[in-house]
Amino acid sequence: MSAAMGLFERLRHAFSPDTHLLDDLAVLAGKNEDLAARLTRHAAACAYTNLKAGVEALAGKEASHARTVARILQQRGRWARPPKPRREGANNWERLNTDLEILGELDAGLHRAAAQWEGSDPEFATQLLKLALEDDENEGELRKLALLCDPQALD
Repeated sequence: MSAAMGLFERLRHAFSPDTHLLDDLAVLAGKNEDLAARLTRHAAACAYTNLKAGVEALAGKEASHARTVARILQQRGRWARPPKPRREGANNWERLNTDLEILGELDAGLHRAAAQWEGSDPEFATQLLKLALEDDENEGELRKLALLCDPQALD
């Protein structure tokens, strides 16, 4: 634990077994919110209508996931923790590949969180697993969209 952490924060960590799991979920929620916002910005930057429509659809799905996780956290008295900003990218290929990397991290984190919550809250774990499985599909869609982009092009 951090030396700068306050007394109440230390006590909360010491007496609540789910605190660490909720902290991890707050980080995932922040990544999810950030990904939805990035995809929205990146869709707006796309000049090609098919690519733009695909990225917009994924942005909507990820925004829905972000709202679901935020609602789950709020029910437990927590909020999303925003991640450190990442580089946007010089072209569609670079932007979508960074988004794909974030989505992969998010997907793996949701699978891990679902497994960790299985013992203490199976219903909650099922919700997280559903989101993770949807992110598996989103990851495939985003990969297909990224493959349509030219890595050498500049926007």
